[in-house]
Amino acid sequence: MPNLTYRDVFRFVPNLIGYSRVLLTGAAAFSMYYKCPTTMFLSYALSELLDAADGHYARKLGQCSKFGEVLDMVTDRCTTTILLTYLAELYNSRPLALVFNFITVLDISSHYMQMYSQLITGKTNHKQMDSNAHWVLKAYYTDRRVLFAFCFGNEAFFLLLYINKFLSSTSLYFSIALTVLAFPLFFIKNLINVIQLYESAKDLAKLDAATINEKTNTTASREKSQNTKKKL
Repeated sequence: MPNLTYRDVFRFVPNLIGYSRVLLTGAAAFSMYYKCPTTMFLSYALSELLDAADGHYARKLGQCSKFGEVLDMVTDRCTTTILLTYLAELYNSRPLALVFNFITVLDISSHYMQMYSQLITGKTNHKQMDSNAHWVLKAYYTDRRVLFAFCFGNEAFFLLLYINKFLSSTSLYFSIALTVLAFPLFFIKNLINVIQLYESAKDLAKLDAATINEKTNTTASREKSQNTKKKL
């Protein structure tokens, strides 16, 4: 079997699925601002469903890659940010705009902090949990069904908030009922993001403390050794 090149990695099936998600996100964004709610809803929903497919095929075909992991995370963050930004405009409410902005900042910062802390402490990806990880994060990241349920519920909640603005009568009542059902998943998902942000910050601070202590102890030991030699 010939050695792979970076072009081969670009052509991995899960990465091709990732590119289609980027295109669907672009279609959803275009549809938002040009008032095509049906196209937007379908594009966004399909992109979120494909989010589960890329990981499945990566494992099934043995095509897991660092590029694919980053592509997936960046697409997730950009997709959610685009929708939340538009919701802040759509609902035309300063308090709600602040809430949407807070959720956006929490989503981006918690995932970046998690990825950085995991990689710098020797993990292979941001979903890898060891025995010292917070039990909530272990439950969230180690069971794909739990991960999918909360991610899907969170995005469904945002998407329903969007489509509710374009529905009327019976359709609106049904959509509002779904929005209410999705709310607990949205709430818990963002609570997990808060835990993730704190735990990642704590891990980085622990690493900093250990590094500084090691340098301090090494310097103190060196100085003590030099002082001893001078006395001799």
